[in-house]
Amino acid sequence: MIDSHTRKRRLVLFFGMLLGIPFFATIGIAAVVISSTMGTTIWNSWSAHSDRLTQEEARGARIEKEAREQTFQTLCPDYFEVSFFDRWLRYRDRRWCESYRHKIARQS
Repeated sequence: MIDSHTRKRRLVLFFGMLLGIPFFATIGIAAVVISSTMGTTIWNSWSAHSDRLTQEEARGARIEKEAREQTFQTLCPDYFEVSFFDRWLRYRDRRWCESYRHKIARQS
């Protein structure tokens, strides 16, 4: 004998499957259609944007390196003359001068 809770549970599961399976099938079909039509466009757009960002970062790094090459003779001697604590507190934005220490030492 089936009690009323089991009967209700079976009825809910039946209607859930009746409504759920077509819903998920529709979602799946829509995902395939959208990804096959718009997926390549979205991928190409993202890929081009990513390439432009990479090129821009490389260009910025080149410009920064050239600027440091041009200004290290002016900015770095002050950095090396101050104490260790001043380097860490006041001149921390000039830590890049450490890579030019050998060039400053040669010029002195």
